Amino acid sequence: MSQHREIFNQLLLAFDYSAKQVSGWTGIHQSRLSRFRTGKLDLEAGEFFSLLTCMPKEFQDTFWLKIRVEEADWRTRVLSASDNEIEEILRGLADRWASSVGPFKVAS
Repeated sequence: MSQHREIFNQLLLAFDYSAKQVSGWTGIHQSRLSRFRTGKLDLEAGEFFSLLTCMPKEFQDTFWLKIRVEEADWRTRVLSASDNEIEEILRGLADRWASSVGPFKVAS
């Protein structure tokens, strides 16, 4: 999934915005938004930026912050992660450690 689409989808869920709301703000039909969100359609850069500028300011600010963080190194990404993201990171590390050590081995 494209980075801009993934972040856009994450933020729609985080801000609890409906397709109807977004369609009303942006003038983009709900079915077109749905196809964009599922990856069946990609918006041209100008259309996506127009979409983004119609969103509430807090949404826009968070979007650009996440875009900058996504481009940053892993340390910056971890430090700016949400509680849920930290939980996913820790579970992933624990799973990786467990698979490398095995169920009955003791780490040294």
